[in-house]
Amino acid sequence: MNQNLPGISCVCVTYARPHLLEEAIDSFLRQDYPGPKELIVLNDYTPQILEFDHPEVQIINLPYRFHTVGEKMNAGVALARYDLICLWDDDDIILPHRLSLSAARVTDQLFRSTHAWVWSNGELSGPTYSAFHAGSCYPRPLFDLVGGYAAMGNGQDREFEGELLRIAPDRYEKVDLPAEQIYYIYRWHGTGSYHLSQWGASISGEDESATYAQKQVERGELAQGRIQLRPRWKEDYLQLVQDACRNVKRET
Repeated sequence: MNQNLPGISCVCVTYARPHLLEEAIDSFLRQDYPGPKELIVLNDYTPQILEFDHPEVQIINLPYRFHTVGEKMNAGVALARYDLICLWDDDDIILPHRLSLSAARVTDQLFRSTHAWVWSNGELSGPTYSAFHAGSCYPRPLFDLVGGYAAMGNGQDREFEGELLRIAPDRYEKVDLPAEQIYYIYRWHGTGSYHLSQWGASISGEDESATYAQKQVERGELAQGRIQLRPRWKEDYLQLVQDACRNVKRET
């Protein structure tokens, strides 16, 4: 580990989808960044106690649920050890070069790619235009400048970026990366879980996700109690992206 490089804290908020979280954790473990890093997993689905022992992964199981996702994200940032913050969605896939690329770009601004790959029903497509805030990396002082995330159950990410554009547009960087450098795979249909986006910005998502989880429990699809996580990718996503990049080059 190179201690001269900036430390990066990856913040992952999760609720009732450990099978997807295992892939998100594995995405973190595959990162090629040689500097200090950590993954903070904040779980407030109280019927589950998530467990995984790794020096760079901290899982926090809370005995209560946050009122909103925005407040939960603020708590995750508050717990971060390092001053470079990367958001880490529990249901998407991050390729191994994300942290290295982000650390090389970020100074005092929010940085994210304008494009992402999309995985839906077992098929990879893209690159497509990305407004996914979860692909962002920024320094903690920028979080403080914006005032953190609004107490919203859905849309707090757009609110954060909108406020940043209002007060410090020069510190907002979206980059059109070459296909081979795009690090984010946004997953849509076929994950076996809910998706906050499916309910639209006008709905909080809090009650809807709780109802979804309860129905899974009743069908015997969602375990309760202590769950030993076993991080692993269920597909070779890196190979899928490499194949897609070759197709993109042939088409151009």
